[in-house]
Amino acid sequence: MVTRKKGIINGIIYDHTVYHDGKYRMYPSIIGLRNLVKRIIESGSTTEYIRFNPFYRNAKINRQIELDEYMFYMECREQFDGKDFEEHIGICLDKPYIDLSDEEIRWGKTLYPLCRYDDVEGYKKALETYDQFLFELIPKLMEMAKYKMDLKDEDLAFGYFCFEVHSG
Repeated sequence: MVTRKKGIINGIIYDHTVYHDGKYRMYPSIIGLRNLVKRIIESGSTTEYIRFNPFYRNAKINRQIELDEYMFYMECREQFDGKDFEEHIGICLDKPYIDLSDEEIRWGKTLYPLCRYDDVEGYKKALETYDQFLFELIPKLMEMAKYKMDLKDEDLAFGYFCFEVHSG
């Protein structure tokens, strides 16, 4: 059973991902996720953390694949500096920041942003950046799912992306 957590954003996420009084969880599609992100942005609030974990389901082969390495995870802190942010990205990418390529840094900043609890604008900007990044991310995820699940082009029509959503 999923319980409703305190806070504006936690309430929005609960309303968009849980039904039958917390008995069942929903996993929004790309459209559902984008609508959820829009509602969170409009709330003018922040929360301790928010996480969107993508996965791909395919009915033809009756399988799904979680794509954890492309999860969006934003954490709000009381304070942090550039060194903290670099360390955070390195930990999330499981590689020392100094060894990351420019492309890995760009992806890391988009998928694993940090913000301050009192920085609503920074929070909104990170979500807006991720929302637009989905147009770059989803085709890459499709190629990964196709490869890892050994799908043919004609199999793709039987699948879709969903997102597991958590906040605190």
